[in-house]
Amino acid sequence: MKKLNASKGFTLAELLISLAILGVIATFTIPKILSATSSSQNTAIAKEAASMISGAFSNYTLNYGIAGGTTGGAMTSFMNYVSADTSSTLGSLTCTATAVCLKLHNGGVLQYSTSMNFNGTASTNGIYFNLDPDTSGTATQATFIQFANGRLTTYTGNGGAPTSGGTALSTAADPTYIANWN
Repeated sequence: MKKLNASKGFTLAELLISLAILGVIATFTIPKILSATSSSQNTAIAKEAASMISGAFSNYTLNYGIAGGTTGGAMTSFMNYVSADTSSTLGSLTCTATAVCLKLHNGGVLQYSTSMNFNGTASTNGIYFNLDPDTSGTATQATFIQFANGRLTTYTGNGGAPTSGGTALSTAADPTYIANWN
């Protein structure tokens, strides 16, 4: 009787081919996973900042009412932030005495102008809060505008005010972490 020598296990060639296939799969999937994580983190920071701005506006209005000269600085006592900065560059935002940066506990930076108020010209009739969600300068900076009528809208750019004033702004230029909100 002949005994068959049944081999158990894998050959070296089979193992190398399996590793090569796994390497190709990892090459395509890992960057997408990292990008999705970064985008979802930016989305969470932006949503939290928008919620904080709206809440601060509501609380300020209930306590003091809104006057034409009300600026973003008046609402900071109702905001949750770690510290204020007036002399640094944080990501894409340059902090000065007239453009104060608030470091948020979630890692983002929210900037407001001490000169923009609800009683300005067509391009300054709201309070503008610039957001750099990851402070690396790689994510597009977004601007949240709180209008005197209580509406919060968005605009993207390099901190400049939109020219449409109090009219509805298009969200077509919003960064992806805001444009994909449901």
